Amino acid sequence: MSQNKLLLLASAAAILAGANPAFAAEGAEVAQVEELIVTAQKREQKTLDVPIAITAYGADQLERDGIQEFEELSLYVPGFEVQNQSPNNPGFVMRGITSDSGEATNEPRVSVFQDGVSISKSRGSYVELFDLARVEIAKGPQSTLYGRGALIGAVNVVQAKADPTGWAARSKVEVGNYGYALFEGMLNVPVSDTFAIRVAARLKARDGFVDNLLIGKDFNSTDTAAGRISLNWRPNERLNADLIFNYEQNRPSGTSFKSITFAPTDPMTGARIGDIGRNSGAALSTAEGFEGGKDLSLNRSVRGLTALVDYDITDSLSLSSISAYRRFDSLEIFDPDGFSLPLMVFGEDAHGRQASQELRLNYDGGDRLTAFGGVSYFWEDGYQRVPLQFNEKIYALLASLPRPGALSLPQVNALAPAALKSVHRETYRNTGETQSYDVFADATYKLTDQLEVTAGLRYTYDDKTSGYGASLENGGSVLGGSTPTVARGLFLQPTAGGLVETKSFTDSGVTYRAVLRYSVNDNTSLWGSFARGRRPKVLAVAAPTAPGGPVRFNELPAEKVDSLEGGVKTELWDRRLSLEGSVYHYAYENFQTSIRNAAGTIVSANAGEAEATGFEGQVVARPATGVELFGTYGFNHARFGNGLFKDNSFRLAPDHTVSVGARMSVEALGGAFSFTPSYTWQSEVFFDNNNDLPALQATDKIQDEVQKAYGLLNLKVGYAPANGPWAVEAFVSNALNQDYIKDAGNTGDAFGIATFIAGEPRYYGLAFTLRY
Repeated sequence: MSQNKLLLLASAAAILAGANPAFAAEGAEVAQVEELIVTAQKREQKTLDVPIAITAYGADQLERDGIQEFEELSLYVPGFEVQNQSPNNPGFVMRGITSDSGEATNEPRVSVFQDGVSISKSRGSYVELFDLARVEIAKGPQSTLYGRGALIGAVNVVQAKADPTGWAARSKVEVGNYGYALFEGMLNVPVSDTFAIRVAARLKARDGFVDNLLIGKDFNSTDTAAGRISLNWRPNERLNADLIFNYEQNRPSGTSFKSITFAPTDPMTGARIGDIGRNSGAALSTAEGFEGGKDLSLNRSVRGLTALVDYDITDSLSLSSISAYRRFDSLEIFDPDGFSLPLMVFGEDAHGRQASQELRLNYDGGDRLTAFGGVSYFWEDGYQRVPLQFNEKIYALLASLPRPGALSLPQVNALAPAALKSVHRETYRNTGETQSYDVFADATYKLTDQLEVTAGLRYTYDDKTSGYGASLENGGSVLGGSTPTVARGLFLQPTAGGLVETKSFTDSGVTYRAVLRYSVNDNTSLWGSFARGRRPKVLAVAAPTAPGGPVRFNELPAEKVDSLEGGVKTELWDRRLSLEGSVYHYAYENFQTSIRNAAGTIVSANAGEAEATGFEGQVVARPATGVELFGTYGFNHARFGNGLFKDNSFRLAPDHTVSVGARMSVEALGGAFSFTPSYTWQSEVFFDNNNDLPALQATDKIQDEVQKAYGLLNLKVGYAPANGPWAVEAFVSNALNQDYIKDAGNTGDAFGIATFIAGEPRYYGLAFTLRY
C-alpha cells in the first residue's frame, strides 16, 4: 500500500477514534474540547458561530504543540503553507496562492496582521510567535473584513495585553542540539486598578544545520531577539485602551543556496570537498569588498507601535480605533550561484515605513442585527536596493566548467581573456509609495432564530508612485557588449545618470461578501458564502533595454478572485468532539507572476486565469480523561486555466496536507506526565509556477526542482507537579530525520545552475518553565 494511502487511513482512523464515545468510561468526567473565542468578524464569537473557514489556536495550544513560528504553525492548518528561506524572505501561501515578493512596488496576496494592523510586506511579515492570546487564520477572500492584501486569506496574530486585574509572570529556558538556546520571559504588573504594564521577550539562537565547507559560520542558523512592551488603561467600564511596542532583531548566518550541478570544491585548488546532495554541506562565500566586506548573512530589524482604543458609546454602540506606525530595515547577503567559485554575489537592502488609522463603529443591540462600518487610511513608503557582483572570467567559462568538478580560481584567471573583470558590479533600486483610503460596512441580520444573512462591502482607493533606477558601479561589462563609448551592463542596463525614475497612478475597486448561516441547533452550524477578493493594480518596473534608456513601466491589471464556499461546524457528545469541514471553488483572473527571461532578468508576466477546488477539515476529540486527539486534512486542486502555465500546479501548493496527533496526560508521582506526538505530511510540491518544465525554461532541461511527498514526526514528553509552579519537557522535531528541501530553483536557475535550500534536520532538546 502506498505511503499516501497509509497516511490517509491513519488520519481517518484518528477521526473515527475521536468520534467513538465508547472510549470514555461510562459516568467518567471527560473534559470538553476547548472553546476558543475569536474576533474574525470584528466581534467576539465562538468559532462555531463564524461562517468562515477559520483555524484558531489559543496560547495554551500553541505552547502544548511547541509552535514558535509561522512555518511550524502552518503544518497544523489546512489550506495554509509557510516557506521560511530566512526571516527576511518568507512565503505565505493560502489555498495555493503565494505572497512572497520583496519588491517595494508589489502588493501582497495574503495579509498578515498583528492586532488588526497589516504587517504584510514580505520583508517585515515574519515575526516570532510569543506571549500571544491566539492566532486566527481565516481562509478565502477576506478583503471585506481585513482590507488590502487579504485577496485569498488573512492571518491575525492577537497579542496578550497588559491586565490590571492581577500579577502574572512566566519564564522558560530551552537547550538542544546544534547549540540551541532559548530564553523567554513575561511579566504583567498591575500598577493600579485601572492601569497595567506587561513586558515580554524572547532570545533564541541555534547554529546552522548546513555545514559550511569553507571558512565561516554554518548556514541557516538562528539568531533572534524579540521584545514587547504593552500598556493597558481602563479608567471606567466604557473605555479600554492598549499601547503596544514591538521590536525584533534577526542576525542569522547566510542561507544555503546549494547547487547540485557543481560539487563543492576548494576554490583555490579545485579539489572536491563535498558531495552534490541537496541537504549536505555547501561551499559558499561572498566576494572580497562586496558591501564593505560583509559575510553571507542577514541583519534585519522590525519595530512597530500600535494604539488600540475601544469606547462603548451606549450599551449597543461602540467605537474602535486602531492607530499604528511600523518600519523594517534589512540587509541580506547571499551567494545565488550555489557553488564554490565567486561567479555571483548578491545583496538585498530593503526598507519599509508604514502608518495606518482605522475608525470603526460597531452595533450590537442584542437582537437580530449586528453591524459595523468605518473608514481607514494606509500609508506606505518602501525601498529596495539590490547590489549585484559578477566575476566575468568565471561567467565566460561557465559553459566549459567540468561537471561535477570545477576549475580553481588560478585556472580561471589563466584561461579567461585578460580583458574580463574579476569584479563587475551593478545595482538596481525600486521604490513604492502608497496612500490608500477605505470605506467599509458589514452587517448580519437574523431572519429567524436559526437563519441569518451577512453582507459586507469595501471600497478602496489607492494613489501610488513606483520608481526604478539602475547603475553600473565600476564601468561597463565586456561580456555585456560594452564599447569604448557605451557602457553596458551584464545583468541589467543603467538608467540615465543611474537615477530613479518614477511614475504615479491611481486605482480603485470594490470587494464584497454574502453569507448565509443556518443554525441547526446550539451545536451545529451550516453556512455558505460568495466573496470577491481583489489585489490592487501594480505598476511593475524593469530596467531600460539600452543604457540610459527609459525605465519600462508596465501597469498590471488588478487580480480578482471569486470564491464560492460552504461548510459545516458541529460539536458533539457534550462538546467532547468538534468537527469542521468546508468545500470551496474559486476562479482567478489576471494572475500575475514573476519569471526570469533568457538574460536572467526577473520580469512580470500575466499567467492568465486560474482556479482551485478544495476541501479543508479539522477535528478535535477528547474521548477519555487525559486524552485529546486532533487531525486536519486539506485538499487543494489549484491549476492554471490558460496562458503561460496552462494546467500547471501553483508553486508551493501541495494537493494534499495531513496532520494528526494526540495530547495525553496521566497523573503519577505527585503530578502529571504528558505525551504529545504529532505527524504532518504533504504531497508533492513544485517551487515555481513553471513546474520546472524544460519547455518553459531557456537553460534548465532537467525537472528536478520538486519535493516529493514527505512527513515529519514530532514528539514531546513532559512532567509538571500538581502544586508546583514549574514544568520540564523533552522534545524532538523531525524525529525520523527526514531529508527534504524547502525551496529550489532560485536565481541560479536562470543560468542553468538551480540551487536548493535544505529543510531542518532532527532537532531535540529540553525545556524548563516557571510560572508565578
